[in-house]
Amino acid sequence: MLLAQSLFSQNSDILNVVTTPDGFYSKPGRVTKEDRRIDGSPYVNGDKFEKVIIKDYSKNVQDLRYNAYRDEMEFKLGDELYNANKTEGLKVQFLSLKKTYESVTYSYDGKTKSGYLVLLVDKPKFSLYKREKMELMGGTRSNNGFTKDANDYYERDKDLYLIAKDKKFLKFPKNTSEASEVFSIDKKELESFVKSNKINFNKEPDMIKLVEFINK
Repeated sequence: MLLAQSLFSQNSDILNVVTTPDGFYSKPGRVTKEDRRIDGSPYVNGDKFEKVIIKDYSKNVQDLRYNAYRDEMEFKLGDELYNANKTEGLKVQFLSLKKTYESVTYSYDGKTKSGYLVLLVDKPKFSLYKREKMELMGGTRSNNGFTKDANDYYERDKDLYLIAKDKKFLKFPKNTSEASEVFSIDKKELESFVKSNKINFNKEPDMIKLVEFINK
């Protein structure tokens, strides 16, 4: 049986967490604390650490939270905060949030990234993912002695929806014409489904419904 346990050395501050051979928790990087005040939060789900399920791991895995600014899964042991190692294809299920994140390497805007995407539809033919992202915005600086400088702050970026097709990632289509090309489906058949189900290409539940239909 695969185990998840923490091993500490009294003579070292290096963390060594032993789990499965992929090393998700093994020798993770310690999170560097910010040396300045930043307003807001980098956590889209709140800063609480949540129970998770990871396939083939023991039930004693560390609680996690997703940092959408750093694009990292964080866990805490003692007073120290750590980033788990990214493991391609690993799925982290947050039961209380009803969310599953998958560690994937994907390309978008000409850049290849390795990070976590929310898995909305998991099918062999077409899968649907959502990227959650926090941006760090610069606060305004006072130009006089009467007002205070405004702190830097976190601001949520617009969610990005991606279609995974044959291990390639494409931006979710904006309309029926684009969807017909992306999903290689007859346009008239698609138009009929979109019309009868009042599909809105900008709403997540409708995106899920559309991709589920395409996969049938």
